[in-house]
Amino acid sequence: MLRRKPAAITAAALLAVACAALLAGCTSASGVNIETLDPATSTSTAPSTASASPSQSSAPQSSAVTSPSPTAGTDSGLPAGEAADRAAVESQWTQFWLVYVNIVRTPESDRAPTVSEVAIEPTASNVLADAAKLEGQGRDTYGSVTHHITWPQPINSQPTALLTDCQDQSNYGALETSTGTKKTVGVAKDHLQGQLAKGDDGIWRVQQVYYLSDEPC
Repeated sequence: MLRRKPAAITAAALLAVACAALLAGCTSASGVNIETLDPATSTSTAPSTASASPSQSSAPQSSAVTSPSPTAGTDSGLPAGEAADRAAVESQWTQFWLVYVNIVRTPESDRAPTVSEVAIEPTASNVLADAAKLEGQGRDTYGSVTHHITWPQPINSQPTALLTDCQDQSNYGALETSTGTKKTVGVAKDHLQGQLAKGDDGIWRVQQVYYLSDEPC
């Protein structure tokens, strides 16, 4: 870990957003709260305002990930190598979230290969566990995630990278697969920190995701 390394990371403590925690998160002495991202336990929407599909057997709504720009958060005037690395990292970070928010409706046999393209351990296994749990609850995700990426430190041609993301999940949450009824919704500002590692194949993949509970954005 490049900085603010938690005391312990378990399979039950992976992704995090302020709106949701699938399994019990843990807080290290550094103040970094590590939780599991799960829209199934986000802030519940009121039944009177939750939108439902007209059919009890309606298909799940699609989820997406958006970014203000292809290289959001990349500073101008950077050396060419640094700029290229940041662009590649940001691209994989946003792709990871695209995979995540669509993982439940990805066929089970395709989930592990799909996740392996954007994540390594321990994140990869936890994404698959999240998908299985949501599916078992009869839930899926809806909506979109928007990224606002910044760089707390340069990559400097190293095989690891650290970025922060003031993520807007106010249009993202969980719904009941059978009815299409929205059960939860996220918040507009979730401060996340992502650690990515560059593989032997030259591809960046997400290794850790942290929720910066003590650093609002």
